[in-house]
Amino acid sequence: MVCVHYGPHGERLIRRGVQLSEIIGAPLFVLNVDSSDIDEYNQSKEMYMTVWKRLADEAGAEFIIRKREGRKTTDIIVEVAEENEVTQIVIGQSAQTRWQELTKRNFINELIGKMKMMDLHVVAVQRMRAGLEETHEEGVIAYLVKNGAEYQLSDEPQGEYSLKGKFFHELHTEFENGLFRIEQEDGKARYLHICDGTLTDSL
Repeated sequence: MVCVHYGPHGERLIRRGVQLSEIIGAPLFVLNVDSSDIDEYNQSKEMYMTVWKRLADEAGAEFIIRKREGRKTTDIIVEVAEENEVTQIVIGQSAQTRWQELTKRNFINELIGKMKMMDLHVVAVQRMRAGLEETHEEGVIAYLVKNGAEYQLSDEPQGEYSLKGKFFHELHTEFENGLFRIEQEDGKARYLHICDGTLTDSL
């Protein structure tokens, strides 16, 4: 069972799950634990959900959506896994800083503590950045320009504020959906989500 939450890494996780299910000859399940409000609509997430569902259908997998409704995500993951007699769970996890490790209980440790007769496969988010070419087109120089309260994607700088970066267009979509990479002052890259040409993250 592959657990997907939000962002471009879900597609890579599902492909990893497909490979694993073929190796062990087991059915595949894709789980999304939805923490949004009932009436909340997120265009960017809907875009990812469409891709995830398509990949699940192509692989013959069952796509499951469960509302969190105040419960812990780890409880829902284990509950769905037990209902479907899952033996292998695939999740993505970003590395934590030492401070985060000391001040916040590790999600993976909490999940392992609740699992019974299951194996956990953790795919590092940092490593998935290297596989960007599997889900997105080659990056091109682009700009984020301020348009009222929003930031729009542009081929050239405009107005008083233009942020230069690289835009990675997501495969399987005709719209300007993808990731915008900028270099931060500490030298590390930051990836921002673009949906229909508009920035959906905060700068």
